[in-house]
Amino acid sequence: MKKLFITILLLVSFFPIKAEADTPIVQMMEGEIRAGFTVPLGAYHGGKAQVSAAVGIEGRYNFKGTPWDCGVMLDLTTARRGYEHLYNDGADRWQNNRTLAFALTGDYNLRQGRKINPFVGTAVGVAFNDVVGDKYFPTQGTSMIFAPRIGVEFVHHIRLTAQFNLCRKGYNNFGLTVGFVLGGRPKK
Repeated sequence: MKKLFITILLLVSFFPIKAEADTPIVQMMEGEIRAGFTVPLGAYHGGKAQVSAAVGIEGRYNFKGTPWDCGVMLDLTTARRGYEHLYNDGADRWQNNRTLAFALTGDYNLRQGRKINPFVGTAVGVAFNDVVGDKYFPTQGTSMIFAPRIGVEFVHHIRLTAQFNLCRKGYNNFGLTVGFVLGGRPKK
């Protein structure tokens, strides 16, 4: 996990900070609503990883003439694990560790304003953790969340994002979401 974090930081540090001459001017504000799937990261009390859900909304501000944006996101992600194998009674036993995150975001858009726009970024904020479903290992609380992400935006409206949600053992997950974006189109 630490190697991944260091690799992402090194990659982001090589992006140019100054405005590029060929960066198109885009609308200042944009909003996104997204949904997708998550899988838990790491082991937790012998549970077997299961696919679960993620939903979120985000508002972003695009800095004029630059490939940078910043924003605020509200994300609900889960880390679901099955525990049937621990009890061997044939029952469907699972625990879903849920994280509600409120975070500040920052992205670098590699082709800002174009029909295919890859991006890389991160989110940092506060995470509210609790357990839903069966509660074999109940925990709850508040933690910090760090969420590095990478993705691509297609035709100014469809955004595919891969994101690591790192906040606390048992709650960390990897999410793959599809979002619908309004705003942020190139200005004429």
